[in-house]
Amino acid sequence: MNEETANKSICVIAPSTRLTERDLPLLKNAIHLLRGGMGLGKVALSVHLFTRDEKIDHVTASVVERSQEFKAAIREHDVIVSIAGGTGAEDLLLTLDRADFRVIRKRKPLFIGFSDFSFLLNEFYSRCRVPGILFPCLRLNEGNIGELVSLIQGEEIVYRGSSWLSDPPPGTVSGIPIGGNLTTFVNFLNRLNPPRLGWRDHVLFIEDVGIDIEDLHRLLAALRRHRVFRNIRGLVIGSLAGDVSTPAGSEFQDQALSFIMAYLAGVLKKRREQNSALPILLMREFAHDTTRGLPAVPVGGLASLSVSLDVAFRLQ
Repeated sequence: MNEETANKSICVIAPSTRLTERDLPLLKNAIHLLRGGMGLGKVALSVHLFTRDEKIDHVTASVVERSQEFKAAIREHDVIVSIAGGTGAEDLLLTLDRADFRVIRKRKPLFIGFSDFSFLLNEFYSRCRVPGILFPCLRLNEGNIGELVSLIQGEEIVYRGSSWLSDPPPGTVSGIPIGGNLTTFVNFLNRLNPPRLGWRDHVLFIEDVGIDIEDLHRLLAALRRHRVFRNIRGLVIGSLAGDVSTPAGSEFQDQALSFIMAYLAGVLKKRREQNSALPILLMREFAHDTTRGLPAVPVGGLASLSVSLDVAFRLQ
């Protein structure tokens, strides 16, 4: 730990769903690995990690309480980790004002989170141009901490895709990674004044859990309505089932992938005719319920997809 990093701090928050007592060992391990791997000093833990709101019991605390804590975190800490997913992170956006976004632009804290928190990762990138990392820190272990730390330190990290669902690209496709949980990302877009992302610069990463084919249809229709597929440089699809290692999960994943390719057939044909083919890569390890090979996706950073299935990331 050097003097510079020793003066930096981590704040662990739970803006959505609370942790359970069974999660305590995982929380302690995650903090230990993050602090040691990054050489950081102070660790601040949210008072709401294990609490439940009296009126809405699926969130940790009231919007006011969660917002107050978040506003303090962006002003006082250097790394802000949303430790659990669920539903509720989007509530914070309603409470943030121009002063808060100015703080984020100026201080550039590093946000790390997954699932529900992908809403805010995309928001802070699109509005403040501050990149964050899509990664479930509660699943940190000795096998995946190295890649996460390397990414944070500015190094390139490389994962392996599973297969090309479309024709592979003739070379490497590079762009700014966005996305995350598909349901959450669609919520991020579905507003009166959608964020302006300029899709031509981006590679979209999507995964989900607990949806059926009709849900998937609605979500893809929303992306088409926002003209995402017309221009994105690449599409990376992770797991769309709870656990693809089970027969039921594997069957749903196959159905979902078949549906996506059928639904996008017209788009793919048109883009080929325009000499702007859309490469679609399957990356099974990009999922809710895995730890081995789980990628740390730098939302707002840089992603490169190679014909050999390698997926390279940089945070800056």
